[in-house]
Amino acid sequence: MSPFRPAFIARSKTANGPPDVGSYRAAGHHQNDGCDEPASGHDHLAISARRAKNVGSNEREAIAMTAATSHPSEKLDIRDYEPAHDREDVIACVVGLQDYERALDPDLPPGAQVARRYVDAMMQRCRAYQGRVLVAVQDGAVVGFLCILARVPEQQVDEKGRPHAMVGELYLAPRQRSQGMGRRLLEAGEAFARERGAQRLRVQVLAANGIARSLYASAGFQERLIELEKRLS
Repeated sequence: MSPFRPAFIARSKTANGPPDVGSYRAAGHHQNDGCDEPASGHDHLAISARRAKNVGSNEREAIAMTAATSHPSEKLDIRDYEPAHDREDVIACVVGLQDYERALDPDLPPGAQVARRYVDAMMQRCRAYQGRVLVAVQDGAVVGFLCILARVPEQQVDEKGRPHAMVGELYLAPRQRSQGMGRRLLEAGEAFARERGAQRLRVQVLAANGIARSLYASAGFQERLIELEKRLS
């Protein structure tokens, strides 16, 4: 699955990750089933109101846009992922994300076949790279989610070795697309990455995923690395 899957699927595979990402731990942060949790306890957002006063105006604006009291016309709340309540809903989102990408790349396995293991691996990445999972809730139902990794180290010896943030997954159910909700999730993730000191944010997208590519381009992302493939059989 790759960052920005259909249905507002933005999924991004973290390239060249360590073979056992679960063995890593982000120092100085509480863990919530594989997701980074603020020391102040459960908050609806990655950045709490207390932390908001310590960031710039852009970050405060992003926080305001994603606050639990969402715009009345959208009735969308963005809050932290709660494993006890949200796991099955997020698994269902991953199924949708995988199946959407499978329509673009038939070599991918069906969503139902990999979703549970994928969610487990996603939580391991959160533990390894100071990540966080946010869910989008509308009328009491989870309609999408975002996984943001705040500190992903460079793996290539010819890179400068500066860590970067990564959009791991972004998904919205079909009925919630084209309403600005995907952008709100993305902005909440960006605010979290900035608060953790990230200077660069990356995402990986299937070349055929025009919806995701358009979203990221409109949000200021630029092409950095293009991977080519040639079938040999």
